[in-house]
Amino acid sequence: MKTISVIKNWMSLATSDEQELLAHRCGTSRGYLYQLSGGHRQASADLGAAIERETKAMAKASRGRLPIVYRTDIVSACRACEFAQKCLGERALISEFPIVEISTLEVES
Repeated sequence: MKTISVIKNWMSLATSDEQELLAHRCGTSRGYLYQLSGGHRQASADLGAAIERETKAMAKASRGRLPIVYRTDIVSACRACEFAQKCLGERALISEFPIVEISTLEVES
């Protein structure tokens, strides 16, 4: 089954200005965020923490339209960290969502 990561979901929901703002606040580029969202790169622990911090603020500012990207979603070392698992509980697991094809959805009339 194909899945979509939280960061990829975040990038698809965010406007280009929001993507630029996240990149600026995290000290990276929009292009690098795309590399992360495509699974071509993995964030450092510091970048993962910055993305978590800034996406929390942006989720609040967007009234929940934008999801929070936890560091454990994009940094495997954080996902394996005992401290992160204690602090985040179930959220310490990587979040992925199934890609649903329109043809598989049932339309109610």
